[in-house]
Amino acid sequence: MQLFNSKYSLRKSRHIMKQGYADYQKKRKTLSPDQLGNFERNLEKLDQALLSKNRDEADAYARQVESFCEAHFKKSWLSYGLELFFALAFALLAATVIRQMWFEPFEIPTGSMRPTFKEQDHVTVSKTAFGINVPLQSAHFMFDPKLVQRSSIFIFSPDNMPIKDTETTYFGIFPYKKRYIKRLIGKPGDSIYFYGGKIYAIDEQGTLNEDLLNASWMQNLEYIPFLQFEGQSKVVGQNQVIFSIMNQPLGRISISNQGTMRGEIHINEGWVKDNPLAQRTPHEQLETYSDFYGLRNFATARLLTKDEVKKFTTIDPTQVGEGILYLELRHTPSLTPPAGRVFAPDTPLSQLINVHTTVIPLQLHHLNTLMDHMYTGRFIIKDGRGRRLADAHPSAGNPFFKGVPDGTYEFYYGKGLSVGFGGITSAIPENSSLYERTPENIQKLFNLGIEMDTHFAPSAKNQRYYPNRYAYFRDGNLYALGGLLLDKDDPVLQDFVKNEQKREAESSERLPYIAFKDYGPPLKDGKVDTAFIRTFGVKVPAKQYLGLGDNHAMSADSRVFGFIPENNIQGAPWLIVWPTGERWGPPPQKPYPFVNLPGSIVWGAVLTILGIWYWLHRRGLKKPIFRKLP
Repeated sequence: MQLFNSKYSLRKSRHIMKQGYADYQKKRKTLSPDQLGNFERNLEKLDQALLSKNRDEADAYARQVESFCEAHFKKSWLSYGLELFFALAFALLAATVIRQMWFEPFEIPTGSMRPTFKEQDHVTVSKTAFGINVPLQSAHFMFDPKLVQRSSIFIFSPDNMPIKDTETTYFGIFPYKKRYIKRLIGKPGDSIYFYGGKIYAIDEQGTLNEDLLNASWMQNLEYIPFLQFEGQSKVVGQNQVIFSIMNQPLGRISISNQGTMRGEIHINEGWVKDNPLAQRTPHEQLETYSDFYGLRNFATARLLTKDEVKKFTTIDPTQVGEGILYLELRHTPSLTPPAGRVFAPDTPLSQLINVHTTVIPLQLHHLNTLMDHMYTGRFIIKDGRGRRLADAHPSAGNPFFKGVPDGTYEFYYGKGLSVGFGGITSAIPENSSLYERTPENIQKLFNLGIEMDTHFAPSAKNQRYYPNRYAYFRDGNLYALGGLLLDKDDPVLQDFVKNEQKREAESSERLPYIAFKDYGPPLKDGKVDTAFIRTFGVKVPAKQYLGLGDNHAMSADSRVFGFIPENNIQGAPWLIVWPTGERWGPPPQKPYPFVNLPGSIVWGAVLTILGIWYWLHRRGLKKPIFRKLP
């Protein structure tokens, strides 16, 4: 009994016909007259069977042609090699054009865009969202800046930008630049100011971008204008240090031969003496380092025990009230050192900036609130030691997590997740020790949850490493971990505000203190204060764009490498295709238009090519292939 039809399809018979006729054209003179005549008759019969769509006859003659070719026209290794080479070359060319100009699959390698995109997410990217790209170059055949949308996500190349480790390979063979993914925050001509974890951006006409403030896809995200207060510090010459944020030189400290230091800020291509006391009163011009971009609105944060407050700060914890733990806030950086301070040669550059420190006592319900908001980087636990996913090997600085099984974990919005194959996550058991609401566990997750390195734990006064954790005021309330920690009606926060005012008023001229307070959003009479944002915000130059990662604590973005050239913009994510679940589908962003001019041109070209191919194919089916040659 015949279980399946073993006859060749007409398609396969036609393929054999073409191969046989090609051999006939090239090698017919190597055959004897009888062999040639027999081969020609079979080719002609096969051709006629194909034209009449007679599958039975086509199958019979195709097998004869195939056997004859195998017997008399054996291919050399060179022939096979050339065929393979040209096939691969064509496939590579087609794939390159498609991936560069039409669409491309990506795998997200890092957590810089969490929670929008997580490590090992697979994303399909449209390359026609803004224009038509030149393959393998940071350039465009055409580009429409109007299609670039603030608050949406985009892809760019690192060419001609101060980004390290950009080299990769294309198809594992050809040198190629990595591609990066960020959220578009600013377009050419925009001015951008940071307050309350939110972004206030106005365009050249002074119109406030409402999407960045109020769109649903922005509500669970927070944005900080810096990673560290000192940004990127660089020694210039023998006695000067430049501090840059957004790759813009904001300030410098000059050191005399006697070790005295002078701080200056960069305004309108010139340098002006830093005036840290300016923050005590409203002012309309840049006067001190913390004026830039809204730096004064944010503090770096960590949790300390009472003993650690005594050891590692100048604050007497009994003066601020009893707490189970204390939230230390480092804030209002300036470039002017306290009177009498001189430069020591072994001072880390990061400690040249003068930063004020304060603490807030936290009670049990505050700690529970922090745990409810807890987020971390993705981390691996092996033999009880936790390390960042990006770290290939454990180190002596990795923190210890007692009773946690080996595996990969993360926290987001207070939920602990176990990460399995392909980045698929599942909830960890509620009795996991990672969920313990002890002060020790909360302090460890808060202080070390991003870096997973005990060098970031409290260890000394003015230590070198501080965790990338932040706190800020918004409308009188204090936020940490992206959520409300202390309501403005909370007696603890009210006492803190009073103590800050008192501490500022009572500080000496030699050691002046600037209170950490709520300066309020950049509004005037209930409307956006365009003059304020243009004066104190970051300004985006012509043909440049500002992009930030959604995971502000772990993202190297425009805060580090500066503005992104227009030529480098390559496309936009379209779909999250893996893993499946609630995040599957279009990413949370302002949707890009499904139809635009660049996309219409590329799709039109593709459909035209396919149409021509199909017409030629159908036309070829009606025409004979075989033609007898002399």
